[in-house]
Amino acid sequence: MIYKSKQEIRRKIWQTLEDENIADFPRPCFDRIPNFVGSKEASEKIKEIPEFKKAKCVFCAPDFVLKRIREIVLEEGKILAVALPHMTGFVEITEKKKIKEATSIGGFKKYGKPLQTKIDLFVQGSVAVDEFGNRLGKGTGYGDKEWYCLYEKGVISPNVKIVTIVHDKQILDDFSYLAEPTDRKVNYIITPKYVYSVANL
Repeated sequence: MIYKSKQEIRRKIWQTLEDENIADFPRPCFDRIPNFVGSKEASEKIKEIPEFKKAKCVFCAPDFVLKRIREIVLEEGKILAVALPHMTGFVEITEKKKIKEATSIGGFKKYGKPLQTKIDLFVQGSVAVDEFGNRLGKGTGYGDKEWYCLYEKGVISPNVKIVTIVHDKQILDDFSYLAEPTDRKVNYIITPKYVYSVANL
C-alpha cells in the first residue's frame, strides 16, 4: 500500500491498535508512542541482542512502553542513559535498589547524574517501522533530536545500533519513500515473539 504521508501511517496504526484492543495503558494511544499488549514480553527479548549483552551504557527513551527495558538495563548491571523531560538534559542512572522508581520519568532527575559515559546501544519507541528499518515516531521529532544531541555531545557514535520494540501490527512493508535525510533507521525490531535484525528481514 502506498501512503501519502507519515501522518496517514500514524493514524492507521493508532486506529488499528485501538480497534483490535492491542493498545495498552495509557489509552487511547492516539498521538503517543503506543504501549501495547505484550510489550513486557517483548522487552525481555532485548537480552538476546549481542550489542545489549556487551553494552556498558544503554540509552533508552522515556516512553511508557520502554519502562520494562529501562528496568532491565539496571537489573543487568548496566548504566541507563535517559533524556530529561522536554530534552532539558541527559543523565545516567546506576541505581540498583529502587529500580522501578529510578526508571520512571519522575525518578530520572532524582537518581540521575550528568551523562558522561559513552552510549553503546540506543533504544527508542515507535509508532511504526518498516522492513527496511525506517521508523516513525509520534511526529514531534524527539527521537532523532535525542540521537543528534547525543552525537554532538560526543557520547554516541554513528555505528551504535538502534533498537525499537513494537507489536507486529506496527510493522509495515516499506515506507522508505517518505523518509527524510535526518531520519535514523533502526537496526533491530523486537516484537513479543521475535527479534528481527533489519539486515536479515
